[in-house]
Amino acid sequence: MFFKPIILAFMMALAARADLVMEQQFSDTNGTGHVVLKLHADKMRMDQQDTKSNAFSVIVDLNTRDSITLLATNKMFLKRSGAEIRRLMETAKKAATTNDLNLPPARAVDSGKAETVDGYDTEIYTWSGTHGMNETLWVATNFPNYASIRNELARIDQFNRTGPHKNAQPELSPLPGMVIKTQSTANGKTGAVTLVSAKAEPVDAPLFELPADYVPWKPPASQTNNTVTTTGKSP
Repeated sequence: MFFKPIILAFMMALAARADLVMEQQFSDTNGTGHVVLKLHADKMRMDQQDTKSNAFSVIVDLNTRDSITLLATNKMFLKRSGAEIRRLMETAKKAATTNDLNLPPARAVDSGKAETVDGYDTEIYTWSGTHGMNETLWVATNFPNYASIRNELARIDQFNRTGPHKNAQPELSPLPGMVIKTQSTANGKTGAVTLVSAKAEPVDAPLFELPADYVPWKPPASQTNNTVTTTGKSP
């Protein structure tokens, strides 16, 4: 009968895992845009559309860091190996180069202030990161089904924590609720992100695979011609 607790623990772990769909609006000095982030199993997909009608998607394996960028306008794709990213990280580490992006992010700090935003009770947090970045975060403590969403945010935090840009954003899962609004300043520029929706709900697995009708990206003809001319010269 010893196997019952093991089975129970396994079933509880399965129950704790859920897909996530999170939709956000963002704005900065370059304009505004729309982002949808999806998590399924060990993969993450980000679909972005900005005001200039530039649409693209990025699919990432959370374990290997292998990624595929999909360019929707011309149905082309670019692949990048997670092994390459890890090699670059290791090279930078051996070179002992100073890079604030590589530092673990500080915890967001409770300002002690509260505000009601879009019907949510929020606590206001502040955070400082790389390159003089400062953020104010409105954290909704009464966000629906946040316990399930928090488990998925922890997976994103873990992915960021092991990557080359650790200090580009605060960890979200330690916060007491869902971040529904963020305002940021860095190098004299300002930006804002507003949460449209966030739900722990099933996501179709095929969305995380390379579409059959996409072809590999090729550089523009002008770049190709310049390369041929340069490499074709005699020594």
